Amino acid sequence: MVTHPELKVSAIWRVLARRSTHERSAQETSMRWVESAGLCQSPAESANLHQSRPGLLAAWCHPDASEADLSLVAMWMSWLFLLDDRIDESTLGRDADQLEFRLRDLHAVALGMSGPVSPMGRGLAEIIERACEEMPSWWQFRFRRNVAEYLAACVWQAAHRQAGQVPTLEEFPSRRRAFGAVMPSFDRTEGVLLPSSIHYSRPYQDLLFAAADLVCWTNDLMTADKEAAHGDLHNLVLVTAHHKGLERQAAARMVAAACEDRLHVFSRAREELAELLQARAEVSAEGVELRADDCATVLLAWVRGHLEWGLHTPRYHPEDDEAGRSCHAGSH
Repeated sequence: MVTHPELKVSAIWRVLARRSTHERSAQETSMRWVESAGLCQSPAESANLHQSRPGLLAAWCHPDASEADLSLVAMWMSWLFLLDDRIDESTLGRDADQLEFRLRDLHAVALGMSGPVSPMGRGLAEIIERACEEMPSWWQFRFRRNVAEYLAACVWQAAHRQAGQVPTLEEFPSRRRAFGAVMPSFDRTEGVLLPSSIHYSRPYQDLLFAAADLVCWTNDLMTADKEAAHGDLHNLVLVTAHHKGLERQAAARMVAAACEDRLHVFSRAREELAELLQARAEVSAEGVELRADDCATVLLAWVRGHLEWGLHTPRYHPEDDEAGRSCHAGSH
């Protein structure tokens, strides 16, 4: 396996990468859904999405999901890839006012304000409806809010591109998590439903944000050259290089070191969460004892799975596509 040079000695490799056996079914189901929903606007877009293999990303990130759940995750990934590409590869990505106008249907659907009026709106409505089946109202609100925050962050990103502004190092991590759509993607990772008193506790929030940062920052290490070539500086490596006055390779080393720091934060939060749950003897509504290792394991699977996929994706490595490699990952 080829690794990113700055990640060769990372502790992340101690986490075993596992892939769901339902990958093929999830891929086929998501592609059929995209076609039946009329989400693709051209044969080229459809071919690119198919090459992206959202079912493979879902399989790496959710190795223990049921076949139905994995298919739903692959549908969500497919929808995200299509929207991200349409924004990033068109003038919409540099026109915040126009983008916000175009996203009004999706915002309304995400927040439950009105029904969908476009194919992408109907696709999002179906994903939300299926994701929220049998889920409590507070979980549904959280998921909808996270989707809406992702959409708002896309507009924020477009505004900065339009103005030629490089985000500050202080604000970028939280914005990166938002426009990366990591938080709504993580909403489907909880093996058991966490009550708000646990979900919003400092240990679990530290665990959640550390995992999200690891997904985003390892992604940025793998895509820095590609995004620099396109003049898009919304990448932690490029933001670091800009504000620290560093060459890209030196900035990449700083980001790799920051990833190791986030792994330490993750480990510490895992221990603190275990202590919190033990002290409270927390039990879910279904009578299932909540274990810190359950929460940490599913988040680490996401981090490690996304990295495994990203190391071999033609989207990050176009030359590999020409050589016949068969994976693909989104830049969110």
